[in-house]
Amino acid sequence: MNERILHPDAPITPGQIPLLMLHGYGANEADLYMLAADLPGNLYPVALRAPLDTPFGGYAWFPLHVDNDGNIHARPEDVRQALTNLEKRVQTLLQQLNRDQAAILGFSQGGMMAYMLADRHPQKFPWVAALSTYLPNAYALQAHIKPRLFVSHGLYDDVIPVDKARESIDRLRGHGYDPHYKEYPTGHYLSEENIRDLARWFDAQLSKQ
Repeated sequence: MNERILHPDAPITPGQIPLLMLHGYGANEADLYMLAADLPGNLYPVALRAPLDTPFGGYAWFPLHVDNDGNIHARPEDVRQALTNLEKRVQTLLQQLNRDQAAILGFSQGGMMAYMLADRHPQKFPWVAALSTYLPNAYALQAHIKPRLFVSHGLYDDVIPVDKARESIDRLRGHGYDPHYKEYPTGHYLSEENIRDLARWFDAQLSKQ
């Protein structure tokens, strides 16, 4: 099992909040870490490597399967186990950083994990960026205290169609969430405009503390 992380050489300072960065399927911990330079300095980036190897290189939070019709899907039991494993891992990490709270940023499959982790532990993870992703259909929303959400998606995403992101937004709003949602004229990646908007959102949210 792979549990590598990337973080700054310098230790976290009293005014910084950990930012847990969860990469997408087939990527690794370095994929999102490069965003740290564009985000507010009061975030302390910690990029986690997902635990599972994928068949073509890179790593995954849970396995994907192809059915007889060629459709890609995840088994609910695999997703549940992945979430349980991540909960334990980040709890240990927060203890090591001496923090009770953290922000989460997740892309694609990592965004699915971010959605679920924050919904189950909204007081521990009150700030969430869910990028180019969607809320798994089998997951039942449960949070009574709602984390603040930044959600973005590419209009021309051919990996996760934008309709899946819109359906997730409808579900979230139906459960009382108030996500900041914006679409960009891109595919399955983050544009410079998207990154600037993300940085501004984090800056505004953390200034409300």
